[in-house]
Amino acid sequence: MSTSLPSRPTRGRPRDPGLEDRVYDAAMSLYAQGGWAALAFEAIARESGVGKSSLYRRWSSRDELLRAALEARWLPVDTIDTGTLRGDLRELAEMIFNNRTGKLANLEYWFLIDAAHYPEVRKVTTPYMQETVLEARSIARRAIRRGESPRSLDAGLLMDLLVGAVNNHVMTTPRRLRAEMIRKAPVFLDRLVEVVLRGVGAGNSTG
Repeated sequence: MSTSLPSRPTRGRPRDPGLEDRVYDAAMSLYAQGGWAALAFEAIARESGVGKSSLYRRWSSRDELLRAALEARWLPVDTIDTGTLRGDLRELAEMIFNNRTGKLANLEYWFLIDAAHYPEVRKVTTPYMQETVLEARSIARRAIRRGESPRSLDAGLLMDLLVGAVNNHVMTTPRRLRAEMIRKAPVFLDRLVEVVLRGVGAGNSTG
């Protein structure tokens, strides 16, 4: 006869596996709509369907929640590693293009505004953007280690050319042509990556 005791039920409510996803989506959406002023726990609770008590148990402050939401939802550059410089740059360019044209397109605008007025926002966005820049530049360093690019490759210049071109393309396209711009994005991004690679003398034109 077995002497093992039946397991006791855990106390409290079971953990909701989708809670963080709903909260992050709500936080990013609210911030994109109205910046720091819109990112209230009451609004996040209402938008996500998660009680305020559950929010406070996981995130003690708005800036802590904003940081977690950014890491989960905004520019996950650290996930890019296709094995080639061309592939990495193409994926990064598409990621940036989609962020600048998607439903969170106003997010970076609010970053700039709020960072100038709210120290708690600056405390979150400044290190986050610095880390993102370093992750992007690591794409070039991997290419050098693989022998795809010369050791003289300037990682900062490479990223300035790529990211700057995507941002300029989105910002200067008239609203009446926006749908056409999005439709033609794959061709534009392919050509951009090719031009950038040739410009910095990296990779090859046929890979």
